[in-house]
Amino acid sequence: MNKVIEDILSRRTIRNYKPEQIKPEELNEILETGLYAPTAGGRQSPLMLVCQNREINNILGKINRKVFGHANSDGIKFVSETQKSIADDDNIKSAFYDAPTVITLFAPKNWVYGVHDCTSMAITMALAAWSLGIGSCYVSRAEETFDTEFGKKVMKECGISPDYVASVHLCLGYPKDITNHAKPRKEGRIHFLK
Repeated sequence: MNKVIEDILSRRTIRNYKPEQIKPEELNEILETGLYAPTAGGRQSPLMLVCQNREINNILGKINRKVFGHANSDGIKFVSETQKSIADDDNIKSAFYDAPTVITLFAPKNWVYGVHDCTSMAITMALAAWSLGIGSCYVSRAEETFDTEFGKKVMKECGISPDYVASVHLCLGYPKDITNHAKPRKEGRIHFLK
């Protein structure tokens, strides 16, 4: 099987990370793939904020968790039974799941394709990470997380203009374990027009 297709089919969302930081050369490869991700009109408008500071990631992850609110699992259906999410368990205090690296993607305000461009970058980097043995978790609510006093302070310190809005977070780290296997694919999701 083609290696790219194999990685796409085997990739899983990871919410349990080893504490060690990912290697700089691996991070650089992942970031470069993000720079080559498709963007509307080839504008390359998204910015990446890479944070490997555990304290800052912990604060931002807790802000993101608070924005989400209480878990909505009914105790029977879960986002993941093997790697619980904040939607499953109120005891998880950070929406970044203690990932050692968190990349936040920013798009120009009022750019109609900003969310799409950032999502394209995040998915591209998640696949690149997986190919290197690094797990990832796509986390939303970035705009609300950075629309706080602390988030605005971080943006200012990093030189990100207020003309940009946070769109998505991508958590990265070495998986502690990979116990969440692919669910069977649902039937009837492909339609052909003749």
